[in-house]
Amino acid sequence: MKKIDKLKNWITINPFSRWQYKEWNDQKWIEIINWLWQDYAIPVIITGSPEEKPRAETLIRQCNAQAFNFAGKTTLEELAGVLCLSCLHIGVDSAAPHIAAATGTPTITIYGPSSWKDWAPVGKDHRLILPDMDCVPCRQKGCDNKGPSRCLDELDTDHVKHVIREAIDIYWKKA
Repeated sequence: MKKIDKLKNWITINPFSRWQYKEWNDQKWIEIINWLWQDYAIPVIITGSPEEKPRAETLIRQCNAQAFNFAGKTTLEELAGVLCLSCLHIGVDSAAPHIAAATGTPTITIYGPSSWKDWAPVGKDHRLILPDMDCVPCRQKGCDNKGPSRCLDELDTDHVKHVIREAIDIYWKKA
């Protein structure tokens, strides 16, 4: 088991978006959170809006990891502080990756139907995860504008873990 203990000691995750067609599967987030705890002994803080607080609580209850629900518990200013003190922010296309980037925190953002070309944080500390499908980005509200996004449904956790592992390895080299 590796342990991140030199500087900042948690990772923030925002699995939520105002639009559900931009969201990744909750079970996959649970797998990522458990993996971060099991392989790196790093706790996770889940961020989100007050409306997302019950969903975050449900996610955390299903985890076998140290995970904390900050959804709906911070003002935007306090959220910026939490993100600033995080060693890494992981999330979907929403406001949180931009706030994290503005505070200097490295980010990993999962994009599906929306265009990273228009919205991704810029810089070498900010990574994108894009489904490997010809239709991405379709700029629709889910497949055929019907809600669910197949590109995100089919994005597997191994790909996401690989990108996270690379970011953590770079973080350790800086620490």
